[in-house]
Amino acid sequence: MRLQLWDAAGGSENLALKGTASASSVEQNLDRLSARYVNDGQLGTRWASGYSDNDWVQVKLAAPAEVAAVTLAWEGACATEYQIQTSLDGTNWSEAATQHPDSCGNDVIKINSDSAVQYVRMQGVKRKTTWGYSIYEMGIYGSPAV
Repeated sequence: MRLQLWDAAGGSENLALKGTASASSVEQNLDRLSARYVNDGQLGTRWASGYSDNDWVQVKLAAPAEVAAVTLAWEGACATEYQIQTSLDGTNWSEAATQHPDSCGNDVIKINSDSAVQYVRMQGVKRKTTWGYSIYEMGIYGSPAV
């Protein structure tokens, strides 16, 4: 299923679909809320974190890429502040953007970078509710590095 916000991200390929997701936690360790659902291309599934502001979800891309935009389709348990972080090695992270959304919904975050990365992370800073973070789908748009 194609999300309209993906087109708003620039219409390029969603590199997240071929990536591997992982997370700092999963709500109550429930398999139906595990990280692998954040990049499966389905709006009927989702990732949900434990109940901590500092939780994150990330996607390791199949190959290094230059990322132009990230999209997040939030469920009702969203963030009032979060960062999009990128890394080439999964160890050393750079802050690509800090967001302060007014409400839960669909976010499109443009990334101004011409450096190749292989990991993209939503790093939570502050939750909107007492629940954790919950994301139906995370899209990562750009082009494979040369």
